[in-house]
Amino acid sequence: MEGQHSVTPLMIVVIAAFVTPIILHRLRLKAIPVVVAEIIVGLVLGESGLRVIVRDNWLDLLSTFGIIYLMFLSGLEIDFEAIQNSGKKKTGPNPLLISIINFMVILGTSVLLAFGLKSLGLIEEPVFMTLIISTISLGVILPVLKEKEILETSYGQIVLLTAIIADLMTMILLAVYVSLRSQGGMTKFFLLLLLFVVFLGAYRLINTFRSKKLLNIKKETVSIGTRGVFALILFFVVLSEKVGAESILGAFLAGVIVSSLAPKKEFLHQLNAFGYGFLIPIFFVMVGAAMDLKGLVADPNALSMLPLLLLVFYLSKLVLVPVFKLWFNWKESLSSGFLLASTLSLVIAASAVGMKMGIVSTTLNTTLVLAAVITVMVSPVIFQKLLPAVEDQEATKVSLVGRNTVTLSLAQDLIKDGYKVTIYGQDDPNLEALPQRPYQVITLPEFDLDSLDKHNAFQSDIVIAFTSHDEWNLQVAEAAEQNGVKQVIARVENQTNRELPGDSKIQMFSSFFSNKTLLKAFVEYPTLINLVSHEGHLQEIELGNQQYHYTRLREIPFLGDILVIRIFRNNEIIVPHGDTVLQLGDRLIVSGSPGDTRQLKRKFR
Repeated sequence: MEGQHSVTPLMIVVIAAFVTPIILHRLRLKAIPVVVAEIIVGLVLGESGLRVIVRDNWLDLLSTFGIIYLMFLSGLEIDFEAIQNSGKKKTGPNPLLISIINFMVILGTSVLLAFGLKSLGLIEEPVFMTLIISTISLGVILPVLKEKEILETSYGQIVLLTAIIADLMTMILLAVYVSLRSQGGMTKFFLLLLLFVVFLGAYRLINTFRSKKLLNIKKETVSIGTRGVFALILFFVVLSEKVGAESILGAFLAGVIVSSLAPKKEFLHQLNAFGYGFLIPIFFVMVGAAMDLKGLVADPNALSMLPLLLLVFYLSKLVLVPVFKLWFNWKESLSSGFLLASTLSLVIAASAVGMKMGIVSTTLNTTLVLAAVITVMVSPVIFQKLLPAVEDQEATKVSLVGRNTVTLSLAQDLIKDGYKVTIYGQDDPNLEALPQRPYQVITLPEFDLDSLDKHNAFQSDIVIAFTSHDEWNLQVAEAAEQNGVKQVIARVENQTNRELPGDSKIQMFSSFFSNKTLLKAFVEYPTLINLVSHEGHLQEIELGNQQYHYTRLREIPFLGDILVIRIFRNNEIIVPHGDTVLQLGDRLIVSGSPGDTRQLKRKFR
């Protein structure tokens, strides 16, 4: 009808967004993220291409909602529980502390690089460019770490927390910069502080009044939870605009609040499906449609800036390699730098803010988006190529203290089950060493605690003290426990009048009791003993991953050929079935192939 806006451009954008992932799947272009493909499609159909997409009020409104919802989902990925847990870690590298140091290094390097670009006459606002260079794409890094199955490791936690802190801090600093640079800068700055006070108040209020009743409502009527989320988004978006901040900051803070409620996976899936199924693809297609590729090609300065921006994005993250090298090998350190150089959503959002403020031209915006797109396409591929296989870096480490026929034989069996074994002891001419043994043997001239500590015997997951001297075995076990080793086993043949402290978790055994127990097991459980001695893959796995707390056994998607034989919960022994609900701290006795049991261990950590 005349006087009404046509929905034809919207139809074209929606169809383009619908067809894009199908084309990627058909052409098997797995290396290209869908959001990057949507930008490319927008580029082809927009101003720099066929000019099929014509901007109108419908597209502008939905594109605005798209970036708001994208920032909400970015806030939703902030996991404060992971941050708090990492800060409490007592042994090994502290992920939270290292991640904060990493961000400070990135920010400092970004300042130098931004002022370097200004000295070359390529930019006018070095502070604004500092924030753009500092950004990291959490939405790219998180799925890559999950796919590599290293999210729960110290390495994965440091990479993830670095991205989270960079995401959070650059968003806050961008808001501060915008408020100070606009008219009435100090007034708007104090209004921005008021926004954060309201955010903290809402955060505390919602967490205080979170109850089972509210959660039950959410389960029965999922739409109520969805309405609440959108009400929260719009409240903070409007509030942020009222205090002179950008709407994307309000949406981001709303996402952080929802994340703090630890919503169920089904609810998160619903929120992601709505965003990535409708609003966000429209935004990314429109980003591509608005790009001025012809202006970029026509401008020699802008064209030369593209490789410089790429260099700057990578240099600002590769400076972290020496920091990572303090705890990890060169390949892991280098791959982390490349992965953290991935940047997209915040660059696009910040560039849009810059255009609105008049400090970013259309050509510079195109250059920034293109550089960000290239990092997202290249960085994950380099990371996958450089990082060692997960089995190589995540094998459970076992220290066998005592070099004898028993420990040498035990080491062979443990290696088959995927453990990384090191034997510590003195040279014994009666023991013939294998020419190509799969485990490491460290010969100590001085067989004392200092030598063991110096050679990292207490940096393992399991320490077994198995020599012919009871007192020495107990000394080693106590030293291992003091160093935070998870499982400590000591051979003590004479256990008369030997009492360990009440909080000690050292496990003592002797040949006499071991033989008696084994013979009894042969009588009472002959099939089970056959399973242990012949199959060799009966293992105990503890559930330490919050993600699978209160999950039914049948809902675990990666069991493979694993058979769960028993579950130990506190002092209770459970015979499992498909509907058995797992809880944190459960110890599962499982049988299965080494590959599947190793995967289950990684997932349950």
